[in-house]
Amino acid sequence: MRESSASPEQDPDVGPEALAEALRAEHAAVYGYEYVGGAAEDEDRRERAKDNAYQHKALRDALHAAAVERGVDPPIALASYPLSQGHGDEAVDSYAVNLEETTVRAYMWLTASRDTDLRVTGARAMQEATVRALEWGGTLDALPGFDEAG
Repeated sequence: MRESSASPEQDPDVGPEALAEALRAEHAAVYGYEYVGGAAEDEDRRERAKDNAYQHKALRDALHAAAVERGVDPPIALASYPLSQGHGDEAVDSYAVNLEETTVRAYMWLTASRDTDLRVTGARAMQEATVRALEWGGTLDALPGFDEAG
């Protein structure tokens, strides 16, 4: 944790930057899950990817609306994003876990916003992304400041 002699009211609000970063992560997740839905070898993975893409689209749309409402210029989706190098089940699963871990990091930053609604959105989205990562075979990492996950 950083130390500062300034009061919280004097520190710049990270909310606008964090909101934009979370929106960028959602753009990437939507793109990635559309890929996973086509690359997965079995119906279960394809259905899970379709459901996850739908969830990320809803989050993306909510973040876009929140950005517009707050006067933040919402970042647009890129034409393409990095894709998995492999095509088997293990590669697809690992890629999906990485998508969720990326969104968790973005939402963690959003929880530092002064805006209560953005903090709540960030916390809920972190929880949801963590569950999705576990469903794809991810593992729980230790919280910052702890050596091991419990």
